[in-house]
Amino acid sequence: MADLPTKINLTIVTRERKIIDVTVDEVVLPATDGEIGVLPGHTPLLTTLKIGQMRYRVSGTLYRMVISWGFAEILPDRVIVMAETARLPQEIDPVAAEEERKLAERELLDLSSHDPEFAIVEARLEESIAMLGVSRDLH
Repeated sequence: MADLPTKINLTIVTRERKIIDVTVDEVVLPATDGEIGVLPGHTPLLTTLKIGQMRYRVSGTLYRMVISWGFAEILPDRVIVMAETARLPQEIDPVAAEEERKLAERELLDLSSHDPEFAIVEARLEESIAMLGVSRDLH
């Protein structure tokens, strides 16, 4: 019987760049059906991702970032995330994220949920809220 892996290689990429490639103990992904926790030895899985916070733990230290849409391939010893956008905490401007949140909330007040623009503005709101959550965790 093969030994289960004790670590996970986590790779996150967007169209523009590789965000991280690191060995971790645990990963939590914002999947479209809810959060997915991944530990070494996880059953292979392919899942879609929504806007939200992605977390990973390395030697007891928790790291967070914001993922916006994409896919994740989960294997027993590896997680590969292909995201539309991914932002590390140091790339987030909390003042700009708060302004975006306020603007999106105001715009949503004037839109019907049937308006094609509604989903776009709602996504901007969700992303700004996720960025604010990650930036608050730093302070």
